[in-house]
Amino acid sequence: MQVELAGLSNGACNFSHEYTTRELALDDDRIVLAGAPRVSGHITRTEHKVVVEGEVAAIAEIECDRCLQFLELPIRSDFRLEYITANTYRLLETAELAQEDMTLSIFNGEFIDVDDMVREQLLLAIPTQAICQESCKGFCPVCSADRNVTDCNCNAQEIDPRWSGLKKLVNRTS
Repeated sequence: MQVELAGLSNGACNFSHEYTTRELALDDDRIVLAGAPRVSGHITRTEHKVVVEGEVAAIAEIECDRCLQFLELPIRSDFRLEYITANTYRLLETAELAQEDMTLSIFNGEFIDVDDMVREQLLLAIPTQAICQESCKGFCPVCSADRNVTDCNCNAQEIDPRWSGLKKLVNRTS
């Protein structure tokens, strides 16, 4: 979905769109969109800047980082993005950039691509570590058994062989 900036009445407009799950690819193999992503927001244009504010929501299916079972993760993110023209950016480059200028994006032409913006916001809203439940035990590091399903008899205190020399020193001094 693209918003044509030249057609904005009074320099502003509202937008909303509900995507199909196939319409918006996240380009991340570990994430599958389970529900239809939705975006709604408001675009304001001034002479040199475009401000896009809104909300994106979706349901993602992602693997638990401990046990690899799929879990549904509701995603909701509010955003405020600022875009400036390439000419305006060139003028800012010669001046000293302030902290708030570091969040600016550059746009060329008369369109804002909402799809890219939604994709970016969804990826940013997904946690770096997804856990199906706080009590998830994950896999046994020795035998790879799913410890949520079965108990294994592996020694949980097995020491990494790279540290075995230190164990000998500790035993000698004890």
